[in-house]
Amino acid sequence: MIFNKIGLAITFSPNGLALLKTAKRLQNLFNSDLCLIHVGDKEPDSELKMKKLLDEVGIDGTKSELVWKKGEPSKIILSVCAEKDVDLLIAGALEKENLLKYYIGSVARTLMRESPCSVLIITHPTQDAVHFRKFCATVEYTSLGEISLTTANEFAKLEHAEELTLIKEFQIPGLAITISDSGSTTETEQKRIAWQKEEEEKLNVFVKELKLTANEIKTICLYGKHGWESGNYVKEINGDILVIPSPPKKLKLFDRIFQHDIEFIIKQLPCSLLIVKK
Repeated sequence: MIFNKIGLAITFSPNGLALLKTAKRLQNLFNSDLCLIHVGDKEPDSELKMKKLLDEVGIDGTKSELVWKKGEPSKIILSVCAEKDVDLLIAGALEKENLLKYYIGSVARTLMRESPCSVLIITHPTQDAVHFRKFCATVEYTSLGEISLTTANEFAKLEHAEELTLIKEFQIPGLAITISDSGSTTETEQKRIAWQKEEEEKLNVFVKELKLTANEIKTICLYGKHGWESGNYVKEINGDILVIPSPPKKLKLFDRIFQHDIEFIIKQLPCSLLIVKK
């Protein structure tokens, strides 16, 4: 079991119904419990609407719980997740101007940054519930990076996904200085190629040690800005879901001045996003 308890802030909107169906599907997939959070007044009309909504999706009291609370949405959702030991929180992104670009509202941004558990952002919730066929995952050589990749692997296996692509982004220290000092584009390109080969070798060893067993596993090393390159690559190959390890909860001063990796991905989501936390 990847996730023991799934959380979802339930609403009465069309997107709310689609997200509820996705949450129900994932509950069945992971054989997990489901915690539904409704921020608002518990009144007879609302209770009746809620019952109809849950009945439509086929949710009863079996392995599910409904929590009603009033207050500021993001604070309520975060507190309930902590109180109920939720380890995966599902939220939705909104499509902007009917283009294939998605933006994150203030509540979802707060949930992603401050959630005590992993967060799954669904970019295009549908009434048929979202299925993921092309998995992508960014690689970090850290303990959380290992957890993130094993989570992506197990998720992909349960989904019977077509492929899992592991993406390692890298930069070359001092490359700009080399270009400035030598003025040689040939020397610069040779250095980049040599560094990329070294990164590919490290990545292959790392993946082999993790013993991942998803259907088809691919690896790729991308030179460039972290977050930016992986987002563009996932968009190019029409990935369904990108799995990333969570950034530090409190970013350093450097990260506040220069955007942290995750900010590039959030700015224009290439697909649904799973942020894995410990």
